[in-house]
Amino acid sequence: MLRGILFKIASTFVFVVMSTGVKLVSPDYPVAQTVFFRSLFALVVLIFWLALRGEFPRALSTRRPFGHLTRSLIGSSGMFFSFLSLALLPIADATAFSFAAPLMTVALASIFLGESVRVYRWSAVAIGLVGVLVMLSEHLDFGGAAGNAAGVGAALLAATSAAFATIQTRRLVTTEQTGAIVFYFSLMTTILSALALVAAAVWRPDWPGGATILSQAWRAPSFGGFMALAAIGALGGIGQILMTQSFRYADASIIACFDYASMIFAIVVSLLVFHEPPTVRVLIGGAIVAGAGLFVIWREHRLGVIARQGREAGPTRAL
Repeated sequence: MLRGILFKIASTFVFVVMSTGVKLVSPDYPVAQTVFFRSLFALVVLIFWLALRGEFPRALSTRRPFGHLTRSLIGSSGMFFSFLSLALLPIADATAFSFAAPLMTVALASIFLGESVRVYRWSAVAIGLVGVLVMLSEHLDFGGAAGNAAGVGAALLAATSAAFATIQTRRLVTTEQTGAIVFYFSLMTTILSALALVAAAVWRPDWPGGATILSQAWRAPSFGGFMALAAIGALGGIGQILMTQSFRYADASIIACFDYASMIFAIVVSLLVFHEPPTVRVLIGGAIVAGAGLFVIWREHRLGVIARQGREAGPTRAL
């Protein structure tokens, strides 16, 4: 079990380092370009790992291509929103908002999967919503800088996408291998981000959405910029592998608790790299949301709801 926990903590750390890279390059490169490099180089790492295990291309076989398409479209949207939130918010704040995803998953599982959700977990969702509102007060007009409203919106849309992606993943794991789910998600995200870059290259300013689409135009990276973008992708792939390995050595309900270690890493990065200490309201709100999420994980463990394969391929950090 200890080995599984160490793998999970390592993956959480790697994903925070990746997010730090995303934030560092965000002033120089559009979101679509960062997503493209993140997905492309993660795909390379994933294929290399599957080949080493003797599972490539066997692991990519599928009987549900449209299921993968749905999950990939949702996950790709989530990655775009997640990277946008990192560009607009302090990294600790963006990380704290991402903790809303497991709570949203509870509600969505009740609606789309027909799971029985009792009063305990609904209560946790309600308490988590209070935590989100506390964090919102830091960034919206009733207490903070209104200029961060776009970042908050992106962070909440990223969390919502992650929750929907988890629901779709729970459907897929009944017949599909983890390698296939991750591969097709990375492939689809690479294609969609490439299409966004192509659209930005040919779009005219007077066409609908001209300003937004043109803002995603490709910017030729320097050697250092290319290495930074490639490293973001490689770190994403390595983090995914470490996370998957963690579920081979420990129960999913135990491993899931260590998702919240990302807040500790994010606070350290925010202080040391960006010199942005998290505010009291963000810390309090994040603690409330994390506490509610941990209660949900504990409750699902008690009820035997969490499936090992579903947690392997569907956590929020997989975006």
